[in-house]
Amino acid sequence: MIYGVGMLDSALTWDYASALLQNEFLDMVLKIVGGIQVSEANIAYNVIKDVGPAGEFLTHDHTLKHCRELSQTKLMNRNTRESWEDAGSPDIVELAYEKSIDILNNYKPKPRPEGVQKELDRIYAEYEETVKERKTKAVA
Repeated sequence: MIYGVGMLDSALTWDYASALLQNEFLDMVLKIVGGIQVSEANIAYNVIKDVGPAGEFLTHDHTLKHCRELSQTKLMNRNTRESWEDAGSPDIVELAYEKSIDILNNYKPKPRPEGVQKELDRIYAEYEETVKERKTKAVA
């Protein structure tokens, strides 16, 4: 279980930017521990045949098309220092706050599937009944 995303100060404070940054780190960790999925498409057997022994894959269209699939970040800048500076040296924390504000202002969650709210209401009512029964027994 991953606990504490966005939490600071022994979980007394929650921070939007920290949550987004930590989420990005956790995405990378989960990709790594998920391993490499081997399929006909990603093993690229036809590319191996095309390139042949002692060939190079770096400039092959398949490599260029797929090379960043496992390593896409939303906040971290993986460009050179010069490119980062040319872009105005954006601060990752400020970017995270800007992204969090954008999410708060613009995110539209998908509606719950039909019946989910009714089931949640039933579970909550059942819980409230259990609490009421416990209080009644405690007083008696």
